[in-house]
Amino acid sequence: MAMNKKKTLLLYLWERNSFCTASELADVLDVSIRTVKMYVKEINTLAHHKVILSSNKGYTALKINDLGFLDEPQTLAFSYSERSIYIIKKILIEHKPLNTFDLCDELFISYSTLKSDLAKMNTLYQIFHIHFSTQNDIIQIKGSEKDKRALLSSIIRQETNNRILDLAALKKSFNPTEIEKISQILNDFFKKDTFNLNNFSYTNLLLHFAILIERVKTGHYLSEIREIMIKNPEERNLVNQLSARIEHDFSIQLNTYEKNEIYIFFKTNINYLIDSNYAKLRELIGEDYLTQIVKILEEISQLYSIDLNHESFIIPFGLHIKSLITRASLGKYNRNPLSEKIKQDCPIIYDIAIFIALRLSEIYQVEIPEDEIAFIFLHVGTEIDRQNTENDKLHCILLCSDYLGLEKKIYHQLMQDYADEILIETIVSSYEELKQHHFDLLITFLEDERNYEYPFLLLLPFQLDKQKNEIREKIYEIQQAKKKALIFNHFDHYFHSDLFLVMEDVSQDYVISTLCDQMERLGFIAASFKTFVNERERASSTAFGCIAIPHSVHMDAYQTKIGVAVSRSGIVWGNNVVNIILLIAINKYDKQVLLTINEFILSMFENQEILTLAKNTSTLAEFKDIILTNL
Repeated sequence: MAMNKKKTLLLYLWERNSFCTASELADVLDVSIRTVKMYVKEINTLAHHKVILSSNKGYTALKINDLGFLDEPQTLAFSYSERSIYIIKKILIEHKPLNTFDLCDELFISYSTLKSDLAKMNTLYQIFHIHFSTQNDIIQIKGSEKDKRALLSSIIRQETNNRILDLAALKKSFNPTEIEKISQILNDFFKKDTFNLNNFSYTNLLLHFAILIERVKTGHYLSEIREIMIKNPEERNLVNQLSARIEHDFSIQLNTYEKNEIYIFFKTNINYLIDSNYAKLRELIGEDYLTQIVKILEEISQLYSIDLNHESFIIPFGLHIKSLITRASLGKYNRNPLSEKIKQDCPIIYDIAIFIALRLSEIYQVEIPEDEIAFIFLHVGTEIDRQNTENDKLHCILLCSDYLGLEKKIYHQLMQDYADEILIETIVSSYEELKQHHFDLLITFLEDERNYEYPFLLLLPFQLDKQKNEIREKIYEIQQAKKKALIFNHFDHYFHSDLFLVMEDVSQDYVISTLCDQMERLGFIAASFKTFVNERERASSTAFGCIAIPHSVHMDAYQTKIGVAVSRSGIVWGNNVVNIILLIAINKYDKQVLLTINEFILSMFENQEILTLAKNTSTLAEFKDIILTNL
């Protein structure tokens, strides 16, 4: 298979008789750009001289008479990442039984390599609650239908190598005719005056509808409801019409659970249309700037699970970036006195600003100093604060008797005063109904011993204004308890005894190099990780007071791990002297949990007493005890 593609690559270059880009060759061969480069390297190696020549224009090939060298047995056709994607797509999209020995021949790998790949996949994809196993020499994927679909969505995005997912990319994974049919359905239903469907949401819906339809066609149905079923009559009518259209066009039958899934897609991807100023923005800043900004925001969505692609953010941000690039090209910059303060108080948001600055620097070949990064931070921080996303809210159940319309009055009062902090999932009138729901906090006006089975807040049904302090204290208590539980449950997973070091009289570079080398030896990161850590450090120091958190902006670690270095005397780190270094390697599937843990530990070390205890520890066990004892 790979040999045929290498021959096709050579023949195509001969036929063109001109330079071809890696991207063009990737499309011809239906492989990634990385694989094209691998093929070129292997062809030149096998031929024992340069058959394919490269330049900044692309690739061209010398004419040779004998292609026999490409028929020699090979040991490797794809990288591990490409092999894992290939296996998952074969099983979940093509629904083909994969015999282990046939697969080894097909991919030019040994049986031991395949077993090693499956073990790595079980580690990498465990966040999806998926397990890869073999039975009678057939590879199987064990897990719920919901988790299999989540895995499939993720690896299709992964296959694009962080490029923008588009119609062409989806047609490579699914039947092109069916992708066109789904596209037409979306156009018919959502390209109307009522809805706002941006390009990112459009391709996201295409992907999820394609997965849903492909799985249902082969009899793989959802059997559980992820969220509360549709309550709004207008939305229920729209979902029923949309479901009926899908059933008709694809000759399938959707059950209640699948229709609820379609409703979730609708609610999470489509906004009701508001007055738009995009045309004016495009006119003011130019199509190129707007396109690049949207691409960067989509990359942020993939890396940090934060959606900044909203008009309320893009319009002022786009205008700012236009003027920033103009200033940078002239070597003129604005000063921002908040720089050091915001780095310390909001490290995660600042890291997103760093990522944006690095991407802008790469695209427009300009230098963006820390003062200008601080202005980017202000835009990002303002938008994140405005959104106050659903994931941060406490999911609550309101339990009270329906008397004189009291439940509705209380519900509206609570949502008016605490909408940024809580989400009331539903209202129930009996304790038996609570067993059907998962929630963070029970809010009730009934005094009953059964309240103590849950985290609960007991209120008086009247004069809620006088109970505000009690309500806010309870909300804060539950929020903190959730964060503490994350650390308790994940500490041993993210920390490793061989990644705890006591270091004195050493340099910043030595600390980074030592921890990175150890992580690489343990198989948690690739060799390139150290380069990316240093790149991030050059962009802006990761020291905050007496703590440093070196890391890469690329969340591509094989496993998420936190390396720890402590120093009683302190290590010079940029303009700071730090006593605790947390080198963080993040796997993208762990990003949300780890970012929460990271933020919580940082706030803990603001306590000088805890910092003093931590910097004097000698083992990870002692360090862990300090952390967990002071939660």
